[in-house]
Amino acid sequence: MIRLSCLALLVGSAASAQEAVFDSVTAGGVFRASAVVDSVFVDRLSPVGFVTAGDWAAYLMARLGVIPIPPDLKIRVVSDTQRIQLSSRLGDLPYEARKALGPLVGMLPPETVIAGDITLSRAAREVVRFHLETVRLNGLPVPEPLVYSALVEVGRLYPALTRTGRDLFVEIPVDAVVALMDGRVRLATPPADSTTRRQP
Repeated sequence: MIRLSCLALLVGSAASAQEAVFDSVTAGGVFRASAVVDSVFVDRLSPVGFVTAGDWAAYLMARLGVIPIPPDLKIRVVSDTQRIQLSSRLGDLPYEARKALGPLVGMLPPETVIAGDITLSRAAREVVRFHLETVRLNGLPVPEPLVYSALVEVGRLYPALTRTGRDLFVEIPVDAVVALMDGRVRLATPPADSTTRRQP
């Protein structure tokens, strides 16, 4: 009885999270995010720029090779200072995504909510790492052996990922900053005429 009560509480919490303010992944988000990246990192027209969580997720998906972003893609995105969370009902995912996740979700009903927490860290002076930390189904963490078997297939499908399917490495300027915030991502770098820029 206690176990069933805990399960109901976890599923209820997941449902509440789905009602929170969220962003969406759209094809237009790729262009909006790319414009900010170019302005801050490439052309140095602005020292700081902000990208909504949904647009940033679309930008990363484009880096993976998901081009164009399907117009009917239904992925919810929220972020805070620790992670970006992507979630969707299984029935709303594209066929290719469901096929790649087959070992993980093959026998589950289409209304099942799958969510993943993505963390950000500095992997090297000019590289940031986006890492899939946790996968949950209806709010419950999926055991690591199941996650591993499914994501290895995802890694084969998207070569930009590492072989584990959990990591995406993105090159940035050595003096650049990428930081997660509530509902958006902050990009920053010293102005082009800054005398304080660190040397490579």
